[in-house]
Amino acid sequence: MSDIAQSVTGLLKESEFIKFLNIELTELDDKHARGRMPFDAKYKNPYGSMHGGSLYSLADTVAGTLANMSGKAVTTIEGSLHFLAPAIDTEYIYCDARLKRGGAHLITVEVDITDDKGKLLDCGCYTFYKTETDLVPVTMNKM
Repeated sequence: MSDIAQSVTGLLKESEFIKFLNIELTELDDKHARGRMPFDAKYKNPYGSMHGGSLYSLADTVAGTLANMSGKAVTTIEGSLHFLAPAIDTEYIYCDARLKRGGAHLITVEVDITDDKGKLLDCGCYTFYKTETDLVPVTMNKM
């Protein structure tokens, strides 16, 4: 694993919010990231499906992780998620993020959210601002 990938995955392990959501990264390279979170009662809305805020957080986290592979710390400046179908009756919710454009200052990432059966639940696009802060080596406490 590269130094950048180690720093990026280290950031995820340090985040209390990401720990609360039980988001885990399952794949990562410079053009693609995949993560998942369990379908858990604590993340449901009153109708019994996964709360949209949980889904948005999963997408933002996986997309941001991919954007961080630029080697610089990034911050979300815009995110759009289209809720196509309810997230129900699945063990995990998965997010696939694909690099759309990695520019000098802005990074754009497309995401798809699916269930255990591969059914498309949500799709979206996130844009990140690439800061001047190097990620290697860095921890959240140093940022």
